[in-house]
Amino acid sequence: MASEPKCGGVSDDPELNKEEHAERIGAALATTDGHAGKAYKLHRVTKQVVAGVQYVYFISFENEESGQQYKITVWERPWLKEKDPAEARKITFEVHNG
Repeated sequence: MASEPKCGGVSDDPELNKEEHAERIGAALATTDGHAGKAYKLHRVTKQVVAGVQYVYFISFENEESGQQYKITVWERPWLKEKDPAEARKITFEVHNG
């Protein structure tokens, strides 16, 4: 029996090269000090349906010798775009220690 994602559960997205992922990561990096436009390597993407869709990206920057990974969380609620654009997409960027 094939393992299907559970409703509300977290699932991995094996397609790391999607344009939509690059757009979300670019938007997240633009909100940080000093990371906008930096080359990065995407290690993993997860997706969860939670009153919208929450994407979690695990990246590292190609020119950082430390290999430090970062976690970007993007919570999208597209139905709020016209009513409250600031609430339509919430982005967090943090150091990942996992």
